[in-house]
Amino acid sequence: MSASKDKTKKAAGANGQDACGRPVAAAARPCSYEEWAQGFEARHGVKPNNLFQPPISNRGGAGTETDASTEQGFFERYSHFITDGKGRLIEVPLRRGKGNSAFIDQLSFSMHEDTLSLSAGYPLVADEEYIYQISIELEKIFGFGITAQAPHSGGRFYQSCFLMASDTAQYGRVHFGGQNNTMLIELTGTGCNAATSGWEMRLHGFLTKAIRPKITRIDITKDFFNGEYTPEQAKHDRLSGRFTNHHMMPDGESVGSDWESNNAKGKTYYVGSRESSKFVRVYEKGKQLGDKSSNWVRFEIEFKAKDIVIPFEALLVPGEFFGGAYPICQDFQEKARRIPALKKSFELTFERGLQCAKQQVGRMLNAVVDRYPDLTDSQILAMFKPDHNKLPKRLTPDVYAVECSQETWLHKRPKAQLLDEFGMFLELRANAEPVLSA
Repeated sequence: MSASKDKTKKAAGANGQDACGRPVAAAARPCSYEEWAQGFEARHGVKPNNLFQPPISNRGGAGTETDASTEQGFFERYSHFITDGKGRLIEVPLRRGKGNSAFIDQLSFSMHEDTLSLSAGYPLVADEEYIYQISIELEKIFGFGITAQAPHSGGRFYQSCFLMASDTAQYGRVHFGGQNNTMLIELTGTGCNAATSGWEMRLHGFLTKAIRPKITRIDITKDFFNGEYTPEQAKHDRLSGRFTNHHMMPDGESVGSDWESNNAKGKTYYVGSRESSKFVRVYEKGKQLGDKSSNWVRFEIEFKAKDIVIPFEALLVPGEFFGGAYPICQDFQEKARRIPALKKSFELTFERGLQCAKQQVGRMLNAVVDRYPDLTDSQILAMFKPDHNKLPKRLTPDVYAVECSQETWLHKRPKAQLLDEFGMFLELRANAEPVLSA
């Protein structure tokens, strides 16, 4: 995107006004910080220097409280409802049980792009400036930032998509452009697991200071490594009413040939609809990773902000929201084990890789032994050793810990690289500096 087109797009805005709230005709002169702050207050009803104070309510969306109760113990169950602008009742997920009994495996959240002007300390103008700034903030929170723009357009009706990834690990995506000047950040399961420790607390602090923040999706997971819970049990529990809320039994679906053939490929059981606000997957994770004898089962609840509001507290105490989702979930109140889950996943992936290697090169290895019977095992191994040090993508350290990544995030690259990728980007930032201090 060229600088002129970008500035014109930002200047026009939704109301024919620029970032300072002036008519577009008056936008030829760059606005001062004071003018921008006045425009900001007119748009959002709050002064920018007060915005990064904790809000009175952090429900994650606009609404009016109609009913609330406070937690009175580890197993206190309650409902929380708000009404949206159209008068519809929206339910906040129930909270029950200990906060550390589950962990987050996938996450999406959005915010208004003005949040980044606040974090930068001056009004941003060009799209490239917003992408640069969000990369900085993401690294502060998760340990990784943006690496490249995706070759395709943005999802969820956004115009552009930017990747948070290395050569071997996909941490997430940033969608930007359009959608009422908002930005959507999506973290994959790999991103949630590889992010630096404490990211949930840091993200919670960031969102409570952001403009129009909203958690749009959160997947909360619990692992059963010894088969304490199974897809078969989930099916039985649904039919017994243990997934029933508000007298409505959700749909169920058995997925996978293993249900009929017992082929050890793994069973999956779904509860609910993919289009609903809550959707459950109970599946044999170990068998999914290739271990036919594994008893590892994963229980995932996918929350989507459709007719529910996902509170920011779900980042800090996901186990409480897992425990309150369905009657069956209150039975599972042990401490979550993210690190053992990662270790188990690595071990199964490694074993599966060995099996595949035996199948793919075993016969050739036998042929080499037959042809060169005098060679030692070390000499034969040297014949198969590649001329590089690359590992299989699912076994590289950065898949499990971003600290092991060798990637250089966009905002930390040399100027020449940024110019190659973004054209006028650096010139735009350089030109912006005097305006910001005006």
